[in-house]
Amino acid sequence: MSMNPFFPFLLLLLLAASGYSFHHPIHGSSIRLITELSSTTEKSEATLNTDNKEDDEIIDLNEIISVQPSKKNQVISQLILDDLNSLDEFSACLSPKQEKEQVLSEGEEFDSRPDRIAKWKRLVKNVKRLSPFQKKTKKGKLVLMRCGHSVYHANGTFTGWLDPPLSERGLEQCKHAASLLVTEGFEPDVVYTSRLKRSIVTSWKVLEAMDSLFIPVVKTYRLNQRMYGSLQGLSKSETAAEVGVDVIQAWRNTLKAKPPRLLRDDPSHPCHDRRYADLDNDLIPSSESIFDCKERARPLWDYKIKKDIEEGKTVLVIAHRDSLRGIVSVANGVKDEDIGSVNFLTGVPAVYKFDDDMNPIEPEVDPALKQTHTSGVFLEKIEGVRRALETQNQTQYKIENAGQRSKRRLDNLQTTMANLRGLNGTDSGSMANGEAQNNGKKWTDDSDEFEDFDDQEETDDPVHANILPLSNDKKVDYNSKQEGPFVVLIRHGRTPHNNMGLFTGWEDPPLAEGGVEDAMNAGRLLKRHGFEFDVVYTSWLTRAIQTAYYCLSELDMFWIPMVKSWRLNERMYGDLTGKSKKMIANEYGEDQLVKWRRGHAIRPPPTSSYSLSYPGNDLRRAKHFKDLRISWRETINRSIESRKFSIHRRFPKTESLKDCMDRSIPFYTQRIKREAVDQGKRVLITSHENAIRGILMHLCDIPQEAMNKLHLPNGLPLVYNVRGRCITLLDDGSGADPMGQHDFGPAAKYLFRPCELDDQFFEEMEA
Repeated sequence: MSMNPFFPFLLLLLLAASGYSFHHPIHGSSIRLITELSSTTEKSEATLNTDNKEDDEIIDLNEIISVQPSKKNQVISQLILDDLNSLDEFSACLSPKQEKEQVLSEGEEFDSRPDRIAKWKRLVKNVKRLSPFQKKTKKGKLVLMRCGHSVYHANGTFTGWLDPPLSERGLEQCKHAASLLVTEGFEPDVVYTSRLKRSIVTSWKVLEAMDSLFIPVVKTYRLNQRMYGSLQGLSKSETAAEVGVDVIQAWRNTLKAKPPRLLRDDPSHPCHDRRYADLDNDLIPSSESIFDCKERARPLWDYKIKKDIEEGKTVLVIAHRDSLRGIVSVANGVKDEDIGSVNFLTGVPAVYKFDDDMNPIEPEVDPALKQTHTSGVFLEKIEGVRRALETQNQTQYKIENAGQRSKRRLDNLQTTMANLRGLNGTDSGSMANGEAQNNGKKWTDDSDEFEDFDDQEETDDPVHANILPLSNDKKVDYNSKQEGPFVVLIRHGRTPHNNMGLFTGWEDPPLAEGGVEDAMNAGRLLKRHGFEFDVVYTSWLTRAIQTAYYCLSELDMFWIPMVKSWRLNERMYGDLTGKSKKMIANEYGEDQLVKWRRGHAIRPPPTSSYSLSYPGNDLRRAKHFKDLRISWRETINRSIESRKFSIHRRFPKTESLKDCMDRSIPFYTQRIKREAVDQGKRVLITSHENAIRGILMHLCDIPQEAMNKLHLPNGLPLVYNVRGRCITLLDDGSGADPMGQHDFGPAAKYLFRPCELDDQFFEEMEA
């Protein structure tokens, strides 16, 4: 019996007559807003009173404006028309298989996680997991944290997918959140964040304060804040005056109601933003409800975050209120009607634990610490956050007024010592004084990472570098873009070890104040020349990662994938690590010191397996090494010591210059070149002198015997053009010759060879 062709239409009419609300899978229905406005109006005042007072999207609108019923009805009518007009927009409904493939493919181009292994190894791992004899892995933890306050919080602006920076208060919240995580003993194994600046900078500052910048950070649009449509950039109070409090509250806290959509031809629409160029147009919303934001975030939990937790990892998610609601709703099975009342305290992480079947474990804690409708536990009450930030501000005020704050960035040990000395005018240390004395003078480069050339043969022939000129227009015009592929290599900024003349190697000091300026100057120079990037590669050491972040901050490209690898680390100096040249010369003799520093294949004395400078003793980093062979001797010794079997890998105890290059060159040829350069991508590498030396030796055919005569200045961009196979310097507009400003050593003649192109090449780069 055939079906009446009019039956589907009759069914739809019956459902509509019965009051059924149709909801488009992506766009939702503003018609539903009519049926929900009455209940939302009754709950609006209660919601405002119970919501997080630190919420950057919530203000007490009832104190600002009274609702005008006639105007409200006009707005509702317009919403209905807007929603009906938006039905012609199509958004693909994916099957579960298609959805999984899409999520897994996101970020696959530049996998920022260190556990990138071959497919056959993954297969073996999955087979072992299914074995009945395989011991169950203890499930990891989920830590959700809302990003710090942005500058839009202070002026009460709807933010959404707009990209304002963090405010000073937001930066303070990052430090406080890091202290809470450290105090409670949480060490994240991987971080997920959005592609918005305020979220990425929050993750940067939290990891920096935890001394954990080496942790992989995955940036995904699925964690972006809810898209507020045409409300984005509008004042909350002024908008409330126009449409009414209850309408605003319905848009904000009703599950499937959403603001008017933003037209795609609007210049501020995210479809015109380069950071979303890898997404299909259907995936970029024009407006979203809470439900839409939840559905956008859900696949990330299903196919990535959940898997990490099942493998025993501690996952830190730093994102925005509504995207965090989406994650916790699927992780904890929160009902749709309760999602609107789930809130996150800004600057206070919430922790979730799971049993062997990934069911949430209900905590037994103070009710004031428990998150509503979930198993989440806040690490501090909101009152404690306010007190901590107030105390921090008061301490900062005292320090600044006493004039005792150091002018440079101190590492954790120095900061602790300064705090122990108190605020009584005591000198914060000779190191700080040394930097103050050198302020404004030319900084000498790291003595452990370059060679002295005074007694080496130098050529009288002048070296002429390839210079990319800066036209008069480019001094104010940043819109002229350089075409790829190209590779920009930057040695990290200066560190506090400069003044002390110490061998740094794998030690991990942060950038000094001058080093921060080095990195920012590099970013400014690249911006003036119109450089944009598709991916950043850096080491696991703080000074190189900070250099990348500060450079990207000037380029306003925080969202670019950042791949961190130990293979771009500095040379491991073994037992010389942390010692000065004078100490080593006194202990081993001047001649032996020269051999260790200038010999291509001569290794310094190895460090002990129980030394603090041995990489295997840094347990936080050691567990992330997946591509090193196993050291059976260390495995046996440490298993006996700990009385349980524990795998230990063959970490380097010392390295020659050749050893360092043997890991940096293959990383470039087998990883960077294949996945980025050969695909026409624009690549930024921030690393260390000896690691970059190896890459330059490969790119520029520099003789092996000349490598220890090549010096790389801190923070100076070296542009390698793939077509011309040459290194180019950037004109800084000062009129000075870069070769006179910077010392590249006697091997500069090998580095600055003529490009394999004529003048037309430079004209194309300027065009």
